[in-house]
Amino acid sequence: MNLLKNLKAEDLINKTIFIRVDFNTPLQQTTLGRFVVTDDERIRRFLDTTFSKIHKLTQGNCRIIIASHLGRPHKDLNHTDWDGIFNLQFVCSHFETLLKKEYEDKYIIFPPESMGSQLKHSIDVVKKKQLPLGGIKFLPNLRYLMERKSSYREEFIEDLANTCDVYINCAFGVCHRETRSIITLPKLMKQKNKPYVAGMLLEDEVLRLGELAKKILKNPEQTTFIAGGSKVLDKIELIKKFILAGISSILLGGKMVNTFLMARSLSGNDWEVPAKLKLKNEEDESFRKEVALAGEILEVARNNGVKIVFPIDYKVATDFHSLEFKLSDNPDFEKELQMDIGPKTIKKYSEILMGENAQNVFWNGPLGVFDHPKNTGYSDGSVEIAKCLIEKSLRNKNSLVVIGGGDSAAIIKKLDYANIIKKFGKELSKMIPNHINHDLFEFKFPERDFHILVNYFMQNFFISTGGGASLVFLESYLKHKGKLPLCDYLPGTKALI
Repeated sequence: MNLLKNLKAEDLINKTIFIRVDFNTPLQQTTLGRFVVTDDERIRRFLDTTFSKIHKLTQGNCRIIIASHLGRPHKDLNHTDWDGIFNLQFVCSHFETLLKKEYEDKYIIFPPESMGSQLKHSIDVVKKKQLPLGGIKFLPNLRYLMERKSSYREEFIEDLANTCDVYINCAFGVCHRETRSIITLPKLMKQKNKPYVAGMLLEDEVLRLGELAKKILKNPEQTTFIAGGSKVLDKIELIKKFILAGISSILLGGKMVNTFLMARSLSGNDWEVPAKLKLKNEEDESFRKEVALAGEILEVARNNGVKIVFPIDYKVATDFHSLEFKLSDNPDFEKELQMDIGPKTIKKYSEILMGENAQNVFWNGPLGVFDHPKNTGYSDGSVEIAKCLIEKSLRNKNSLVVIGGGDSAAIIKKLDYANIIKKFGKELSKMIPNHINHDLFEFKFPERDFHILVNYFMQNFFISTGGGASLVFLESYLKHKGKLPLCDYLPGTKALI
């Protein structure tokens, strides 16, 4: 895989650099009607890694085009919110704020046009040589290109390939998808004999996940998978590959537990979807399929001696919006919903995760409704397990924990930073000789840069920026038993060979 770190200053200075990023960040509307970024970790990590490298090589003597997707506007054919929650202008504004804190006025931001332009004229400022050195041009939401009426889609990508001198992919979160900006554009750059490389952040993602995958194959009996979230379908192939590899156990949580509980209790195909699990009529069949898949997983696990561990208690409520809940060992889905794992399960899962059979841990999906709008208590299970994994990583340097992006990564934001930083301080204090007064030292770290602390200070704890991409990477790695180069396991990274 071609890498940014192997490029030299002359490859970038005075050049136009296209960077595909993943700034698909959550936005929240303010009382004034504008939107603000509520979680900027992906932006910060890009600035700390890839952008920092570019600046080191060029000192701002380059022109940059930044492109990202945001949300799913292509699902909204009426263009509702295309100029609101799908508008990258709000992300661009936040990016500029962070950029100026580090680089002051070395760079000039050119914001994306409104959705009315439909990307057609968005790179005119570059083509007409009006973007100065140090200029950073944001493109509108790339998913506007997915609108079927957009006849200029192919021409636009060709236009980019002709306009740009260097292509950098820094969007690990979409490298499992075969889109124009991920697959077609680097191919065109290759045809034109122009550099096309993986950014520092993308390289780090592949290396860290590759390290975990290698450990899983080498010592599967020391591997535990925490499977949370909503749907079995999203994780079915990876779960099967984990089982066939012979891992120690799979800990269940989240809405997905409902599917496995149904599969475990059924004795035939003639059954009704319980009242509290009923969705829209057209989705009942989808739920039945998921229950069937869960049944297959349980059988494969039994045949291969892999433990599927169910929660032993749950927080249940009669309604999703209810502020009140009770603890139950066995949810009655005709009357109640399970909203989170209970305290007994937290204790049980923590003991498993701190044990020898969980040297390697991969976690994908929250264990409860961690982002419930009214009851923060439904995040307890996910938060306590996250704290347990950080504690394990600090105590056991031979362990490796990877959190697979998406909602799982968002859980880390709910942790008590001050308490965790104290734990880091204790570990650092062990490096100070005993004859020196430890009270003379104080370890501080900016709360806003917590991601740097866990991702770069702890070499055995990693938070991925891509949930779906990390699942596909591991599934493909295990399928091929690690015999291919690391870049071959995702379409987006394979395109950079």
